[in-house]
Amino acid sequence: MGRASIGYINKDYDSIRQELLAKIPQLTDRWTDFNYSDLGVVLLDLFCGVGDMLAYYLDAQAAEAFLPTSRQRQNVINLCKLVSYRLDGPVAASTSLRFSLAAPLDADLILPKGTACKARLEEGDIVFTTAAEATIPKGQTKVEAGARQGEGKIERLTSTGRPNQSFPISGTNIAQGTIRITIQNQDWTEVLHFQESGDDSRHFQIDTDSLDRTRIFFGDGLRGRVPPVGAEITVEYLETLGADGNLGSDLVSELLSPVYLDSEQVALTVTNPVPATNGADRESLEHARKQAPAEVRSLWKAVTKDDYQALAEGFPGVAKAQVLDVNDCKNIRYYQVNMAVAPDGGGPPSALLKQDLSAFLESRKVITIEINLFDPAYRPVNVDAEVYAYVGEDLDLIRSRTEQALEELFAFEQMAFGMPVRFSDLVSALDGVRGVSHVQMYAPQQDIDIRPGEIAVLGQLNIDVRRAS
Repeated sequence: MGRASIGYINKDYDSIRQELLAKIPQLTDRWTDFNYSDLGVVLLDLFCGVGDMLAYYLDAQAAEAFLPTSRQRQNVINLCKLVSYRLDGPVAASTSLRFSLAAPLDADLILPKGTACKARLEEGDIVFTTAAEATIPKGQTKVEAGARQGEGKIERLTSTGRPNQSFPISGTNIAQGTIRITIQNQDWTEVLHFQESGDDSRHFQIDTDSLDRTRIFFGDGLRGRVPPVGAEITVEYLETLGADGNLGSDLVSELLSPVYLDSEQVALTVTNPVPATNGADRESLEHARKQAPAEVRSLWKAVTKDDYQALAEGFPGVAKAQVLDVNDCKNIRYYQVNMAVAPDGGGPPSALLKQDLSAFLESRKVITIEINLFDPAYRPVNVDAEVYAYVGEDLDLIRSRTEQALEELFAFEQMAFGMPVRFSDLVSALDGVRGVSHVQMYAPQQDIDIRPGEIAVLGQLNIDVRRAS
């Protein structure tokens, strides 16, 4: 009797059922009724359904073991840990706050770090806190300070004195990179791992799972210092709105934290002369799948142009980056890297973001390299076209659809530095709108080249909607 072979790639219900039915005559010649009403066929169908389900779960679990195919966030987090890559949490938007006095004072006025201000919006209040101490000098009335969106939180924990201590943090929207730990009036430093930590290194790690629950970890006394038994652990961080913290200029208007001079409260006004940008929600799985291999290839050191771009685009709050070649930037000299940076959500990067990114790249660059960061240049592309709608279509609705199609085509997420605007893509976007018969383009009439450091954006629209004859 020959042995029936089952194709191991045919693991769906129909394939399993077909293979099992073909095997029956090889096992017995008494089973001849293969109708759906036969009890044996009913049992066979049940086993095929179970086999189909088990095959699916086996394939799904196997797929979770590889970064390109993993779909569960916790598994992506665990895979990225193997290459010392950590997914970013929410990123706080940053801006510059301008504090003003009605009249000069006779002494310096110090605005402490963490001074909180608020923007009142219909959707709700948005709080910003200063990232560093600022001073209005004697005889002057204004000062500007960098600020991040978020409310400052403080938690106090008690050390057990044991190795490998870990503590949960109650916040669920902790801004990336804002956790600060102080023990016995000494600041501790966050690290990705304890491999390079000594027995007296004041280091800690943080870990955030797929449900945005964060824990802090301390060393074992050999790799990382153990906090003394009974010592108070002070944890400070910002709770942020992420992408919802991006807002326009001149919207921050209220000072929440009182400022004192010689024990007397000083009246101050505050505003944000520039928009708040680079706020982002937690890192997506798609970005992690692309960014983790890119940073592994760079070995976390900036040597080549690709290294600089990979490290910059992996920095929290940065959406796009492009290194300008020596032929693309004027006044460039050897041993100099010029890079254009666009923040999450578009717009110009804040001074605080460029400061943090510059410090990050400085720690990873070759010592002889000088780094210059540039704002992106947003180049508007004007569109002038006649759109012909089918008979019976609502012209106002067609106009709304065509404008939406162009906005999606020029969306910030879709455009890259130096990415040209193809005439064929414009025509295809308009011609593909539901209800449109054909399109007559007047501007542009050819491909538009976008220079390095520039990003194309939608400019003025002149859409004339008519009925097709």
